[in-house]
Amino acid sequence: MKKYVYISILLGTFVLSGCTDNQVNNKEAKTEPAITEQTIVTNNEDNTIKTEETAPIPLNLTQEQKEEYYQKYVAILEKINAQYNENFELELEPITEYLDAYWIEVEDFEKLAKERANMSIAVLENSQSYHPMSVPKTAKLQIGSKEANIIFNGSFDTQLDFTPPEGRQVFSVFHSISSEAANGDGSWTQVGYSDFLIDSVTTYVIEVAGQYSQSGIISTHAMALEFYCDKYGGIS
Repeated sequence: MKKYVYISILLGTFVLSGCTDNQVNNKEAKTEPAITEQTIVTNNEDNTIKTEETAPIPLNLTQEQKEEYYQKYVAILEKINAQYNENFELELEPITEYLDAYWIEVEDFEKLAKERANMSIAVLENSQSYHPMSVPKTAKLQIGSKEANIIFNGSFDTQLDFTPPEGRQVFSVFHSISSEAANGDGSWTQVGYSDFLIDSVTTYVIEVAGQYSQSGIISTHAMALEFYCDKYGGIS
């Protein structure tokens, strides 16, 4: 009898000891969570301080003050055009079409004008081919810290050329090119274009001229777009 009591006591002690060890292990597991890559990235994002450039505050001007500011704006553009005349010239919207949001301090206007004079334009390459009747192209405008896009759309016809033994599609007709501003607070007006073929009728070069207007400042640009026809008739 004593033998069985002794064994029961030992078994009870073993079970209690196992529970205690499991509880300790569970507590340690809860107090030391694993650090994953996702956790680190999230923490880095939380600690990142993002600064946004504030827009100039529009002025509330009388008509007489507007005329005075307008002449100051014109003088600033004349000075900037003389400094950056190898790129393009800037001009003002007519005062009769000048929006209330455009009237800002002279110093702020000069900063905007210099950013426009130093703007860059990059025509992006298409990563895929499109049907000849509707082929998009994107020109990215970088103006200071802001970006804007102009989306072009070309329309063509192709035909089979048997000059190479295996045959291939080439351009046959250029129908039209259109364009518009896609984002940002500016507007784009297409004013004309010219076109010509190169590379054995497989590449159409279309030079599009237009005016970009933003914050009351107009700039005129000519952008050369290249449309390539692959051997199957897809256009990129």
